[in-house]
Amino acid sequence: MKCVNVRERLIDNAIKVIAANGLDKTTTKAIVSGTDINEAYIYSNFSDKEELLARAFDSLDEELVSKLMLHLPIMFTPGLDRESRSRMLFTSIWTFLMGNREKCIAFIRYYYSPYFIKYSADDHKLRYRPAVEMFSSVFADEADVWMILNYILDVMLSFAVRVHNGHMREEDDYVEHIFRVIYRSVEQYFKKEENSNDE
Repeated sequence: MKCVNVRERLIDNAIKVIAANGLDKTTTKAIVSGTDINEAYIYSNFSDKEELLARAFDSLDEELVSKLMLHLPIMFTPGLDRESRSRMLFTSIWTFLMGNREKCIAFIRYYYSPYFIKYSADDHKLRYRPAVEMFSSVFADEADVWMILNYILDVMLSFAVRVHNGHMREEDDYVEHIFRVIYRSVEQYFKKEENSNDE
């Protein structure tokens, strides 16, 4: 078995187990269950289970950041008002969250756990720095862009988990409501655009 392949498979399996069983039941045995990977490979690829879980979160976080960075230029599209641009960006990230149930649930479970604060918070902040820098030109100078992005992510994740758990249905008016909750909360921090009707 190639080390890189084993490492990736362990990360993928960890994500599946976190999504299915939660962090408390994500044991090393559960991670290798149903595979041809020996449990010992975890410790030859990672220092311990906690590092494996952190790398699994990193993988999810990097994918989410790459989606955000891919669609972030929408915010600078000429000829569209700010609310329309914001809706397009929101829709692209929401569609990603809805299309990846397992990844979304695993992300949420880790993100709101003590593991995140202990092992991943600093790297998470560094990972989002390019997005913060790009968004800085959209928001007023006095706005705390990092805090705003955290708020947006928190709201999206809290609604996404409700949909994935079957507590709410993903319907057009519901998705629009989520967008409006976010947009109306943050619009006061936007920088005034020249030649714009935005207030």
